[in-house]
Amino acid sequence: MAKNYTVRHVCRGLFASLLALCAGLAPAQSAFPSKPVRIIVPVTTGGPSDLVARLLARELEGPLGKPVLIENRAGASQTVGANAVAKADPDGHTLLQAAANMAINPFLMSELPYDTVKDFAPVSLTHLTPYVFVVSAQSPVTSLAELFKFIRDNPGKISYGTTGPGSPQQLATLLLAQMVPLGDMTEVAYKGSSAAHPDLIANRVTFMIDPLAASAPHIKSGNLRALAVTTPQRNAVYPTIPTAIESGVAGYDFASWGGLFAPAATPRAVVLQLNTEVRKALTGEVLKKRFDDMGLVAKPSTPEEFGAFLVSEMNRWKGLVKKAP
Repeated sequence: MAKNYTVRHVCRGLFASLLALCAGLAPAQSAFPSKPVRIIVPVTTGGPSDLVARLLARELEGPLGKPVLIENRAGASQTVGANAVAKADPDGHTLLQAAANMAINPFLMSELPYDTVKDFAPVSLTHLTPYVFVVSAQSPVTSLAELFKFIRDNPGKISYGTTGPGSPQQLATLLLAQMVPLGDMTEVAYKGSSAAHPDLIANRVTFMIDPLAASAPHIKSGNLRALAVTTPQRNAVYPTIPTAIESGVAGYDFASWGGLFAPAATPRAVVLQLNTEVRKALTGEVLKKRFDDMGLVAKPSTPEEFGAFLVSEMNRWKGLVKKAP
């Protein structure tokens, strides 16, 4: 009898030890992050998405305890970088700093290599991007009204910069053309804002509706002239730049956005951990000042809010994209 008791006692002890060992191993196996986190930016360096990703990376490294690396993968209207994230391991170590093209490309392209809604897990909105009408400092144009007159007085000679089909720059210009009769203009597409700026500064391109964050350094240096911002209100950091509405384009309202996505099937706990740290960073004084300096508006959200926002943006732009040339 004593022998049986001893065996049962030993077995129970071994079972309890095994449970304790497994409990001790579980956190180590599921800990996130377990390696450097990579944020893929689907555009070239210098634009709002790239700038925001780099600022966020610095703020996230401390709380995550791992390096946060930036990888620019531009191409095919931002689908190259997006596809890389859609196909990445869903463990939270590969993220996408996406822009408004995520809501536009499903209607711009007949075949995407991913499903915009099903293949990504929204983490958080990061920012809104006001845009600005800019011309070269060498241009004779000094106001939005003068730009419109200049365009009408020079039919067939006007060019405007964009970052490709379906880009925010193209949509902002298309929206303008629907509200103001301007006639024929030539679109010049670039891989990113930074690639367009040399031609714009040299006055080889007539104008561009560019992210304020991207053009701001050139506006400050005097190489570009800001004519009007695209939002209904003036920008708090650049209060002397009038709005397009103030400049005579009633109802004109345009802004882009950015946000972080993870691959679909990323564990919910990982998405929430990333969301928590991103929200802390975006509401902190460091990023608030940097965003203000660049003319960006911090816009943190829950994953659910971001997912709903993406769908609403897809519905908003569906009709306009189909009218794009």
